[in-house]
Amino acid sequence: MSKVEQFINSLSPHRGALNDLIEMIDEKNYAFKPTPTSMETEKLVNHTLKTTYTFARLAAKQSPEDLFPEGDDTPLAERARVYTDETYASIKLLEDEDLDELIDVKKMFGSEIPAGKLLEMAKDHEIHHKGQLFVYVREMGHTDLPSFVKK
Repeated sequence: MSKVEQFINSLSPHRGALNDLIEMIDEKNYAFKPTPTSMETEKLVNHTLKTTYTFARLAAKQSPEDLFPEGDDTPLAERARVYTDETYASIKLLEDEDLDELIDVKKMFGSEIPAGKLLEMAKDHEIHHKGQLFVYVREMGHTDLPSFVKK
């Protein structure tokens, strides 16, 4: 199995659980935030999906596109499906040797980072926000939550 396939296999259980959480969010809760200083649910979901997508596009030497502009009313679950498909499509363009190529992310991180490291950072970032989203969804009143990873 290639390193790219291994990465996809390591991301997929987390993305599956994230998408399951997102499907539980009713539109009336898009503005919900568990504390006054928390990010609103819709913003947290968009940020999480868009960051992984952006890092995948950059790793594949593609410029990120804004799939859902500010104010778009596409339901979050549909956005998650689109971002998931587009993220995986970008990752699948990579060959194993591409993972070692330096990607210019100086504007974000002040340096160049190997594509594989950028993808790992994206996964770690997504896992972090997925954990936050578990708290949000529980605070919305859901008690039957998905597992931390989807098999």
